[in-house]
Amino acid sequence: MHILGLILGFLIAVSVWTWRINAARKGFSEAAKMAKTASNLPRKVAFRYKSGKKGLALIEDPREAAAIVMMEIARARGGALTDGQTMTLRKEISHYFQYNEKEANELIEHAAWVTQTAPPPHETLKKLSHKLVSSQHLGPKEIVDLDAMLVAVSEAEGTPTRDQLALLQIYRDRVGLRT
Repeated sequence: MHILGLILGFLIAVSVWTWRINAARKGFSEAAKMAKTASNLPRKVAFRYKSGKKGLALIEDPREAAAIVMMEIARARGGALTDGQTMTLRKEISHYFQYNEKEANELIEHAAWVTQTAPPPHETLKKLSHKLVSSQHLGPKEIVDLDAMLVAVSEAEGTPTRDQLALLQIYRDRVGLRT
């Protein structure tokens, strides 16, 4: 009988210690998860801040803004891009931004994606023109170069339409170019 009591006591002691070790392991695991969450907190806060902004507010690179403006000018002709407009966009981006063909195509695709969900073209041009002018990376020469790029895109399929000319005028007014 004493032997059964000792065996039962031993089994109870082993099960209690096993339970305590598992509880401690779970506690350490939870502490590690909390530490990982705390280390990711600054990134989460930044993401929430950015995700609270709407599409155009996220654009910081002037080349991205310029590509979107060019895309809006091209689409003002009638919606979908033509092969001539795409070729002109690629040529202008490659020349002025010194991108290779792959990088130019990626920027064009990105600009096309952004313009699908952007506000109306005149609002987009107003917002992005302000960003371009206030960018510390762009000087007067780059602003004039972008105007030349916009003219080339608007003339890719012949004489620019009234809508394209109106968008060009919005850009010129916003950046301070006189025509």
